Amino acid sequence: MVRIRNEAEFLDAAVRSIIDLVERVVLVDNLSTDSTPAIISCLQADYPDKVEAHRYPYRVARVGAENRRLSDIDPASPRLSANYYNWCLARCRTPFVLKWDGDMIALPGLGDEMAAWRTSERPILVMQGANVHPKRRHLIKARIDDKARLAEQLETPGLPAWAARLTYDHPEPRLFPRADASYDVSLGWTQRLASPFMSKELKDVHRFQATQPCFLHMKFCKADPWAGYTPDLGDLSFVADALRDDQGRIGLDFGLTGRTASPAVTLKVDPGALMQSDAVQEKVEEEVKKGLGGLLDRLKGK
Repeated sequence: MVRIRNEAEFLDAAVRSIIDLVERVVLVDNLSTDSTPAIISCLQADYPDKVEAHRYPYRVARVGAENRRLSDIDPASPRLSANYYNWCLARCRTPFVLKWDGDMIALPGLGDEMAAWRTSERPILVMQGANVHPKRRHLIKARIDDKARLAEQLETPGLPAWAARLTYDHPEPRLFPRADASYDVSLGWTQRLASPFMSKELKDVHRFQATQPCFLHMKFCKADPWAGYTPDLGDLSFVADALRDDQGRIGLDFGLTGRTASPAVTLKVDPGALMQSDAVQEKVEEEVKKGLGGLLDRLKGK
């Protein structure tokens, strides 16, 4: 299961690196605007019996404050990553699912770890990857290793420990039984795998831990490594994305009335861009007005 948005840089290599290790590859494109669709077509042509493709028609919220806020005001939104992941899971037909990304290239160790996992009788394989430096000569390292200092900059709580290191991804359950598996919003800033086999009490019974990195994570080698993340610095980027329609356009009109010293803001939001959700529209209007108020304060100061 590979969820994709603008992954043209490494998608071909990512899929080909696992094609011989799995029965099927389910590709789900989330409104890519680069050459990703053409690459998907080529992969389907090369592996017609293995690769299937789907298109998810909603612009998925970015990891971080945007996802958390949307989960608070509209947990059923198809823009939430958890709901997107569950839609993708529903397209998987094999008993086990390998959660893969379009910027992950399997290392030889993945095959070894999968072989060991199969003989372990444990249903979940936990693995991690190595984050490649943009120069592609070595791995990356976090410039700030003080987790508390990093957390102070975030609007969304729950900074993972690996963020203060970055050399390796956080060990994650990436191979798991499809039956009764789902993703939820309990983490707030991103999705989390929920499964009967994920209980902490039975961790040592159900989880097989890979002993070596299983893939190269090429995230930081991309032209825009943070395209799927919010800056979490209190800006209104999540509002802008909430307003976008499927073509990326924003339906927003506002006007200023009254005196320059104390103008009033009138706002009209295109409800179609917000999927007809009154709760989301009210929240967006509130946040946009706050943002415009700050802009007006700065203008008046000049």
